[in-house]
Amino acid sequence: MTVRIAGVAIFVIAALYTWYGQGYTANFGDVLGPSVFPVIVGIPAMILSASLVVFPSGQVDWPDRSHMARQAAALVILVGYAFLLLPLGFPLATFLLIAGLGIVLGGAPLKAALLGAVIAPGLWALFDQVLGLPLAFLGRWFG
Repeated sequence: MTVRIAGVAIFVIAALYTWYGQGYTANFGDVLGPSVFPVIVGIPAMILSASLVVFPSGQVDWPDRSHMARQAAALVILVGYAFLLLPLGFPLATFLLIAGLGIVLGGAPLKAALLGAVIAPGLWALFDQVLGLPLAFLGRWFG
């Protein structure tokens, strides 16, 4: 039964992704446009998830509560990152994301913070300075 529930959930997510992605337009880029990518990903995902509903196989063993709590914490961190990106700016929000995920995944807090302190500004420099994709260094709360 767990496989069928997962198949239905994946199907609904893929269908929504495909439906919402078809309306995306951009004035530059590929001739086909950016709305093709959600269709290329979404339709096979719907077909494969439907196969899980029709032809379920195997038994799924759910992880214990500690693993589920870590997954929930990681999800909270990722959603928090999406909400904090504009107010804090890219480097600080990304630092919090990397450090938080490092700790949740079992890393030492000091090492996770050092990793975030090195990678976050490096990613900002890569995207903003090298690739030319503008990212706010400081967010709305600081500017």
